[in-house]
Amino acid sequence: MLYVGARETLFALNITDISRTQLQRNLTWSTPQRKREECSFKGKDLQIDCFNYIKILLRVNSTHLYVCGTYAFSPICAYINTSDFSLVRNEMGEIITEDGRSRCPFNPEYKSTAIMADGELYAGTVSNFQGNEPIIYKSLGQGTALKTENSLNWLQDPAFVGSAYIQESLPKGNAVGDDDKIYFFFSEAGKEFDFFDNTIVSRIARVCKGDKGGERVLQKKWTTFLKAQLLCSLPDDGFPFNIIQDMFVLTPSKEAWKSTVFYGVFTSQWYKGASGSSAVCAFTMDQVEEAFNGRYREVNRETQQWYTYNHPVPEPRPGACITNTARAQGISSSLHMPDKVLNFVKDHFLMDSMIRSLPLLLKRNVRYTQLAVHRVQALHKTYDVLFIGTDDGRIHKAINVKNKMYIIEELVIFPEPQSVQHIELDDEKGLLFVSSYSGLVEIPLANCSNYQSCGECVLSRDPYCAWTGKQCSNIKYALTKSQWQQDVDDANTAVCKMTMASPRLAKPTPPRDPSCHVIQIPANTFTVLPCKLRSNLAESRWEYSHTAERFVYPSPDGGLVVVAQVEREEIYQCWSEEGGYRQLLANYCVKADHESTTLTGRSRTQLVPQGEAIILPGETWSPEKTKTYWNELIVVCALLVFSLVVLSLFVAYRNRDRMKSMLKEGECPNMQQKKPRIPGKHTESLPLNGNNIPPSVTPTHECSSPENSKSFSESEKRPLNLKESHVEISPTCPRPRVRLGSEIKDSIV
Repeated sequence: MLYVGARETLFALNITDISRTQLQRNLTWSTPQRKREECSFKGKDLQIDCFNYIKILLRVNSTHLYVCGTYAFSPICAYINTSDFSLVRNEMGEIITEDGRSRCPFNPEYKSTAIMADGELYAGTVSNFQGNEPIIYKSLGQGTALKTENSLNWLQDPAFVGSAYIQESLPKGNAVGDDDKIYFFFSEAGKEFDFFDNTIVSRIARVCKGDKGGERVLQKKWTTFLKAQLLCSLPDDGFPFNIIQDMFVLTPSKEAWKSTVFYGVFTSQWYKGASGSSAVCAFTMDQVEEAFNGRYREVNRETQQWYTYNHPVPEPRPGACITNTARAQGISSSLHMPDKVLNFVKDHFLMDSMIRSLPLLLKRNVRYTQLAVHRVQALHKTYDVLFIGTDDGRIHKAINVKNKMYIIEELVIFPEPQSVQHIELDDEKGLLFVSSYSGLVEIPLANCSNYQSCGECVLSRDPYCAWTGKQCSNIKYALTKSQWQQDVDDANTAVCKMTMASPRLAKPTPPRDPSCHVIQIPANTFTVLPCKLRSNLAESRWEYSHTAERFVYPSPDGGLVVVAQVEREEIYQCWSEEGGYRQLLANYCVKADHESTTLTGRSRTQLVPQGEAIILPGETWSPEKTKTYWNELIVVCALLVFSLVVLSLFVAYRNRDRMKSMLKEGECPNMQQKKPRIPGKHTESLPLNGNNIPPSVTPTHECSSPENSKSFSESEKRPLNLKESHVEISPTCPRPRVRLGSEIKDSIV
């Protein structure tokens, strides 16, 4: 069964066919109206926020599920009986619930994670209504509930994207005697960086499953909490993809945990070249262990500056799980850990080393959101196949070949663009379940029937598929694989038997062959021949006769624009070429309609409907049968002239006063006349700076024409006297205002 949580509803779907309603069961867990009103009173949207959104749905044991919901910003948890798919109730018929705080977020939009390990719940979320108290919390089970210390700022506004349970204690009886670990993946504010902009970093944090807290120091708190930075950056300039969107932990088996690979999807808070770029990076368990076994970082509480701690550390190693080395010292539990070790780990929870990786896959203008990885056994070796969800509802199927990624398939999952919210992989059934906010889709891992020839099957690099001699089939259902052909590493089509009968490998036949797609259009008109490639790595190539070279033009989408010639029939073939393999994609036979010859020997063509063909210039056509746009051209020109005339009249009307003043003789243009001031009195008694102006006699003058430059020459010969200058306004021509020194004066021009 596949269990799905939604808004106030849970579903139990049959994996064989999730669309069959008669096989599915529903469970309603709604929010009481009283709770919804309280949620609205707290300032939340009654129609959006004040519902019960299912955020945690995990299996506790073989008979029960554990479910938590936001419950109108009052999170609660309950148990589901899988036998009848109902909520567990008490003797009174009431649902048995638990407080969901520190397990489930209040806000349904908040990113959180939870995982169940041997009946114990490990959750990364927020513990308060405001959402500003992040927490990693362990609950349920028989042990002590543990949480992170908020006062020490172990977490800085994190956005959790995933968690993983790795049994590092296996195999039993190993020399190290390590403990199982819980890993958390999130992005948070990078306080160790002193930048102008708030820097976001991706983190991996871990705690030990056997942690019981401290006896005197860090009581009911994690004593093994450590975190390190995950850095996915470009090799040339180090451009970082610093925001983790999802993480998939690929472990071959429980005992082979040292071969674990952490596949992550990253985006960046900055832009380089194009917005919305995404990268896929992989980290090994050896890298993770090296970082957590390396040096610590320490913060100066006064300056908040971080630096590497280069001094000796106490023993046993702070933040480490209980191992055989600690047991040899008489320490069998975190409760027995010395206080100096616990005091050290309180302030040294950040590791100094970054866990670095280069992008295996980089896509520009694409935003990846979710990731699932499947390790596939092909004909000759194993490969990691990645199923990556985008924010517009697509799935990219990519394969990791020699540390290089190839996108071998792209699927459009939802009819309307919407973000992929979750991907669940069922490797036993060979199915992939993709969900969004509005729906759930089931798709097969292998789509071998899409490859219709041996060349396509080999070039696809799909490890699920191989050529049987007749068709491309899933290798999972093969009884004998000795005759099957597959080359994932090099995609060499030479493995195909070229003598094998395949209609897609055959050369095109003469024009009368039924395989030739006949296109008949009027003579001297053109049409576009489409050619759609079946692979993004292939190149298209058109082939045609030399006589048709002057009548073809390539189109931007890979098609071909061809012109029908009189009394000729041309063959146009579109071939796909990839890795030395040629495949015929399209075969067209283009010919002109039946023509009648005019007296001048030139042809006439029948009138064709608009949109089917366009008449080329340079040919003789009958005016009464040719579609022209002469009348439309005359109408457009008339409207254009009329618009220009109206615009000119409008501009002239708006500037009528200015034009009248310009026509008057002896008046300054572009200036409005002011009222004449009383003789012997200044219009302004004080300048704008407030200083008194001594009285002076101003010689009378008139507005001079541009040819008279006497006033300019006299003013240039005398130095300006700031104290004697004053404001002067002419009754006929006001002067411009200028600033002289610290005062604003009027100059005589």
